[in-house]
Amino acid sequence: MKKLLISSIFILFAISTINAQFFKQADIDIYKGDVAKQAKGLVKDHLGLTEDQAKIFWPLYDEYRTESDEILNEELKVLEDYLMNYYILEDSKAMELMRKSNELRKNKLELQEEYLEKMAKVLPPKLVGKFFQIDHRLELMIGQQRTEKIPLVRDQDKK
Repeated sequence: MKKLLISSIFILFAISTINAQFFKQADIDIYKGDVAKQAKGLVKDHLGLTEDQAKIFWPLYDEYRTESDEILNEELKVLEDYLMNYYILEDSKAMELMRKSNELRKNKLELQEEYLEKMAKVLPPKLVGKFFQIDHRLELMIGQQRTEKIPLVRDQDKK
């Protein structure tokens, strides 16, 4: 019995180590995406700010991006957790990850609402609307890059 327990622990440790080796940090960094790195330039190119608007907008954008990046980093932690558990994913872990993911989406929406109000107080509402359209499109493109690389949850019958 003791040998069985020790063998089981060894096998679980080996599987975790294999997962960690298979999904290295470089793989996780890929999920940040090329689009995310270019976001500010894309916003600048498509928003069409006057000089006065730019003086007001960019500090708010930088605040928004900083807070948004904090949420992104949390999303990447959830993704990393998923990838590290991919081959041994249990129902309880799957539920935990889905709940965390949903909570982060709520946080992102709350952040967008907060900055919609902040920006609309000091910038023309149409400009603010255009920014959030651009931001949404960038998020969709980043999401597309991620989903192309993230494997679906494995079927139960596959070992």
